[in-house]
Amino acid sequence: DAELVDGEKLPISLRDLGACELYPQNLQHNSNGQFVVVCGDGEYIIYTSQALRNKAFGSALDFCWSALGTGDFAVRESISRVKLFKNFKEQRQLTLPMSSAEGLFGGHCLGVRGSDSIVFFDWDTGDFIRKIDVSPDSVYWNEGGDAVVLVCVDSFYVLRFDRDTVINAVETGSVDPEEGVEGSFELQSSVGDVVGTGQWVGDCFLYVSASNKLSYFVGGEVMTLSHLDQPMYLLGFVPKEDRVFLVNNGYQVCSFKLLLSVLNYQTAVVRKDFDTANALLPAIPASEHNAVARFLESQGFKQEALSVSTDPDHKLELAIDLRDMQAAHECLLTLEEDVESIEYQNKWRRLGDLALSHGDVALAKICALKSNDLSGLLLLHSCAGDRDGMLELAESARKAGRSNVA
Repeated sequence: DAELVDGEKLPISLRDLGACELYPQNLQHNSNGQFVVVCGDGEYIIYTSQALRNKAFGSALDFCWSALGTGDFAVRESISRVKLFKNFKEQRQLTLPMSSAEGLFGGHCLGVRGSDSIVFFDWDTGDFIRKIDVSPDSVYWNEGGDAVVLVCVDSFYVLRFDRDTVINAVETGSVDPEEGVEGSFELQSSVGDVVGTGQWVGDCFLYVSASNKLSYFVGGEVMTLSHLDQPMYLLGFVPKEDRVFLVNNGYQVCSFKLLLSVLNYQTAVVRKDFDTANALLPAIPASEHNAVARFLESQGFKQEALSVSTDPDHKLELAIDLRDMQAAHECLLTLEEDVESIEYQNKWRRLGDLALSHGDVALAKICALKSNDLSGLLLLHSCAGDRDGMLELAESARKAGRSNVA
């Protein structure tokens, strides 16, 4: 019930489930979390995750779960033998289009890594879908199965997966044995960041980088949530808590705030679905509106950013970029700054230049007065033949010691 503080160690009680029959070098839950596999020393054992009861076992150099079935998995017994299992029973052995299989990745497709590529297969039929010429260290599928991240040594790649095209090709028997399914994968983004551990949340890819930063990728942009003071590993995002949980080498768990409403909003913006985005906006706390506005600006939606932002300085920048003089004028009137400061006067001067370029002499005069721009006032009054304005300006200039203007 206590308020969680970002980065603070969480008081967590431990429960001993039992002993494992081999030294685990790898541990993975299946798609619905009911089973957990431990791998090590060329063997695997599948347990029930709540009571740690033995469900299945066998020999394997690598093991991976399917994202589609509760008991579907694959094992790599050697560099030339990969077997598929359905409901814990062996179904088939894959025909590999490579000299040696060096790793396995689960998810919505079965990925087999070679020395310089990764090959994806269909879980049900074992059909070859596509070969991609990178050799990733890890693979992350999103929940919907239409996007995948391939994590390589010094960068990661975001690809779109066209499931309908693949299903149609498999059902009609039109899968090319040499090329796979044309158009099944399409590169969306390439990011030069090193991923340690990661997870998809909707259309956002959340990850901890090798440089100890907690970040997420959405719509071609990498947003940094926090700079970590030590190496940490992502445990997962819990939507009902709106927090992401991490663990360090000493098994200490900490968390950071990450609003699901903001992620959903950003996802809708990336898809240019502003009806959904506008419906989600009221659920986002006002404290997050400035961050949302900066994201909108980075995506090129400055008008929408102007309507969302609550930071007067940011609103002013956006209004001037959009040449919206009324909005810029309203922003300046709300600023609570020292009227004698150079920064305050420069803001009025920028609006005055914009007003002058649009022929709004009245606003240009207001801006020149606010920014104490005596030379500008001299120009405006002389052009307009404003005798009274000239007399006032002469007096102001004399008091200010500006003899040339006076």
